[in-house]
Amino acid sequence: MSASSMRPPVDPLFQFLLSTMGGVFVFLFFVARDYLRGLGWLLGSWDPNMGHATEDALISKANRSALLIAAVLLAWAFMGPSPYRRNWEIEVMGIGTGMLLAYVVIIRLAASRVKRLLG
Repeated sequence: MSASSMRPPVDPLFQFLLSTMGGVFVFLFFVARDYLRGLGWLLGSWDPNMGHATEDALISKANRSALLIAAVLLAWAFMGPSPYRRNWEIEVMGIGTGMLLAYVVIIRLAASRVKRLLG
């Protein structure tokens, strides 16, 4: 009997919540990779465009990142179950949910800033 078979299973809700948080962080990393590398966002003032020149550039990067992550998640879902991971589909759904949550927040905030600037 191997050590992995003796380990108690992870609660599916906890696994989903951890995967959702992972999806948010992965999406934010893809969108604001250059901005988050430096510590200016932590020690200085917060840039609402996350290092991008305009809101349009931020929205474009968010769209490209969402498409890339969605393609990876679809490929992962089509590969099927893994013999090493229990409830692998919960992880796919959690990462997708986290990505969508971060995507909606970024797009809504950027669009409201553009709308406010244009009058």
